[in-house]
Amino acid sequence: MNRFSEEFPDYYELLGVNPDADIHAIKRAYLEKIKQWHPDHNLAGSKEAEEKSKVLNQAYHILSDATRRRNYDRMRRFTAGKRFDDHINDAAMRRKFAKAYPAFKPVMDSVRELYALFKDAVKGGYRLDPTSLAAIGGGLLYFLLPMDLIPDFIPMAGFFDDLTILTTIMTSLKEEIAAYRSWKNSGGYESG
Repeated sequence: MNRFSEEFPDYYELLGVNPDADIHAIKRAYLEKIKQWHPDHNLAGSKEAEEKSKVLNQAYHILSDATRRRNYDRMRRFTAGKRFDDHINDAAMRRKFAKAYPAFKPVMDSVRELYALFKDAVKGGYRLDPTSLAAIGGGLLYFLLPMDLIPDFIPMAGFFDDLTILTTIMTSLKEEIAAYRSWKNSGGYESG
């Protein structure tokens, strides 16, 4: 996966605030940055400004909601310094799926779809917002690495916490996943 070797995005750094900043400081920083990068103020670089505005909106969307921020902070701590392409690959996914309990099969089918979306976006076959791609990558990384909040060697609970993170990501990206399904059903690029 050559195109996506970046680390998990740091929304605090993007907005220029400390991770312990309160909601008012986050909102002020967001408003300053969004004014700076608004496409109407950057006509010469409108494509770049549009992309930057999307990422800023995503950052504010995550950091302005207490639950989303708590989940983001947890994922940020977990993925610190880890590169997605070193851990997220077909062999790692096959190993993890082989260990899944039969009761998790319906959720595992959704995880397979999420992984296919990730792969198609990384390969460039499907266009996905970089922030959504990073969220999926972070979730898959959490899913694949054995030592996380509840280690995988703890029966059922180790798998359950991994699936909880991925289910949260799938819920937040349900419209994007539906668009991806439509794209695949209409003959979109087939990943291997």
